[in-house]
Amino acid sequence: MDAKLLWKTPCPQPNGLQAALDGLWVMDQVDDRIYKLSYEDGRVLHSFQTRAKHASGIALDPEGGVWAASTFGFELIRYDPTSGEVLNAFPTPENPSVGAHALEWRDGALWVNVPKTATIYQLDPRDGRILHKIPAPGNRPHGMAWEDGYLAGATWPASPTAARPLPGPSGKLAPRPGMWCVETNHKAIYLLDVTTGKALDEVKVEAPIPHGMTIYKGQFWLCDAGTRQVFVVDAPM
Repeated sequence: MDAKLLWKTPCPQPNGLQAALDGLWVMDQVDDRIYKLSYEDGRVLHSFQTRAKHASGIALDPEGGVWAASTFGFELIRYDPTSGEVLNAFPTPENPSVGAHALEWRDGALWVNVPKTATIYQLDPRDGRILHKIPAPGNRPHGMAWEDGYLAGATWPASPTAARPLPGPSGKLAPRPGMWCVETNHKAIYLLDVTTGKALDEVKVEAPIPHGMTIYKGQFWLCDAGTRQVFVVDAPM
């Protein structure tokens, strides 16, 4: 699908996106800062420094935490978005000597893709225990988003008490919509069955190179890490 170019990020190399009602959250892999940007023009609404190294994915949880995938630090880290304090951290699942890319949240669990293991994992966010896993598409999976446009941080309150302790996952893998996942080398977004990993649909991206990805108001929002370009592509309904 053709893309509509919007604006370039003020950060040097965006590599993770997460939509929220109050702005577009961005994880940068050069300065390792987290930014919240305006959808309209990309201006900075909020930002804070992280301890991540060459960070990639970003996700919000309903308790107010902001998660980052430290690709060269080999860990997943939860932050308080107001103070930047580290609230929790654990190693990359299954192989703690490699780094992760995209993150997503659903039903009390954290989802993460790891290119080196070609796997998408569902994790217990309290300790990183693996609850479920499926194969990831290709060998360079990046951004992920839920098929129904679910936003875990939709009720995110920007206050010092926002990032409360996390409850555990809701239980066994429940029926839910599919997961969209970008494969950067293919310049494509695949819809995956989260039980089996089977590809159910594919959207080609005829535009800049897609890295970070999220869904907002029926559109894929994507970023090209090299050019800093943010662009949108209509998502299949």
